This record gives sequence, structure tokens and C-alpha cells, in this order.
Amino acid sequence: MKRFVLAILAVAVVACSPPQNTSGAEALVRDIYATVEEHIGRTTTPLEAIPMTDDLASLVSRAQAAAAARNEPFIEGDIAANCQDCTSLDGLEVGPQVSPEPVPAAEGHVLVEARFTLNGNEPRAVLYDLVETPQGWRVDNILTEGFNLRTEAQSYLDDAAEPAEEIPAP
Repeated sequence: MKRFVLAILAVAVVACSPPQNTSGAEALVRDIYATVEEHIGRTTTPLEAIPMTDDLASLVSRAQAAAAARNEPFIEGDIAANCQDCTSLDGLEVGPQVSPEPVPAAEGHVLVEARFTLNGNEPRAVLYDLVETPQGWRVDNILTEGFNLRTEAQSYLDDAAEPAEEIPAP
């Protein structure tokens, strides 16, 4: 009986707890797209314009260094706009995730989705995994259809760490 009462109390506490205020997270994503709109059609959005967690920033920085050492780009295109050589972005909507395949948010994380149209006729959605830090909301991952920034960076580092293929002796 005590367990039942405790379970009921736990459910009541969770139900009565105010939801995490995500307006700051959504504002951060809107700020990112203000920068995207400044650059679209001319250059890609600088990665420095995306406030990342220290962990993600370090991972991306190391992947960029590995790419530079191989004289190749780490990411070709604009990860915030999910495009390459795009010229316009219209109809920006920022809010909770509504994409067809929901991604569960890790504990302490909030998912914010940016939906928009590129080049007048290409619908896009970019999902931001955000964490509230002492410095404010920070991006901990960026996901789009077929792309996961963390996975891409780690994969790039793993590939860079593999030894070159041995060349058979003549």
C-alpha cells in the first residue's frame, strides 16, 4: 500500500511540475536563422555562429582539423540550412519537433525543429538538440534527414585515425 501511495504521489509531482521553459531554446534557433539569412546565397553559415556545447564544439573542431590535414572539407554545404548552393530561405517556423520520425530527447535536452522552404520550393526541417548551460542554451547536436552532426564528426575522426592501406611490396 505504501508503494502505491508513493507511486501516486510521484505521478502527481511530475504532473504538477511546470514544463521546462523552452522559449530561450527557440529564440537561440531563431538567432541562428537570422545569421543563415545574412549569408544565404553568398556563403555558408559559419559554424562559429552556432552556439555549441563545449563537447560538440570540440568534436567538430577536431573533425575540421582532420579534414584540413587531408586537404578536404569536413562538411560541404550549410548545416543550418541543410543545403549546398542554396539561394533563399522562406517561411521559417521554429517550435517543437513535428517531423515524421520523432527523435526522443535525452534527459535534460530539448529538441527544437526549424522548418522552412529553400529556393522557393524545397521544404526542409532541421532538428536541434539543445542543452541549457550556465552560458545559456547551446546546441548539442544537429539532425536532418540522413545527417547527424555528432555521428558525422565522430565518423570522420574514426576514418582519419585508421592507418592508411598497406601497399603490397613489388
